Amino acid sequence: MTELTSGTTFTVIAAPEYFEESEDLYLYPENAGSLAVRELRYPGDVLPPLFYETNPDQWENFDSVPMTNRPQVKAELTIASAQIVQWQGYLPDRPVKEVWKGSDSRSRMTVTMLRRLYEYFAYPPYSGYITWCPKDRTEQAYHIQIESVQVGGQDIVSFDFVALFQGNLIPFDVTFQFRIIGEA
Repeated sequence: MTELTSGTTFTVIAAPEYFEESEDLYLYPENAGSLAVRELRYPGDVLPPLFYETNPDQWENFDSVPMTNRPQVKAELTIASAQIVQWQGYLPDRPVKEVWKGSDSRSRMTVTMLRRLYEYFAYPPYSGYITWCPKDRTEQAYHIQIESVQVGGQDIVSFDFVALFQGNLIPFDVTFQFRIIGEA
């Protein structure tokens, strides 16, 4: 009868006693904002600057600075216990959303503003990034990549004949979603 054997030699080294890391802490200031309007700028001014007619009713993942780099915690079972790891993340982890609330009887955006916003979305730059300037929250500008423009809660653009014909209005929620790539 044939007998097969195999062997592997490995070395177990001692784990380091400690890790030394440093982190810059950002303390979020109290900021009620201002009445300045936000704007978008296309690289090389291929499209004209887009100054928001009105700022959004609500937005996500941004205050005075991006709030997109939330720490992520992961726990895995080991033979004797559990290993817990925390990763600090980085700016493009989560999208920023701006929402203009509309309804059947209320409009927060004109068709003209929607068309300009959609142009920025439909024609991404071949090089460089679109610059987003949230002037009502901070003086810092950011390079962004636009992910979507939604009207009526879907990835399609809905229009209403009466609202369009009577007042050049969009009577639905408009959501503008993008990722911050870095500071401009």
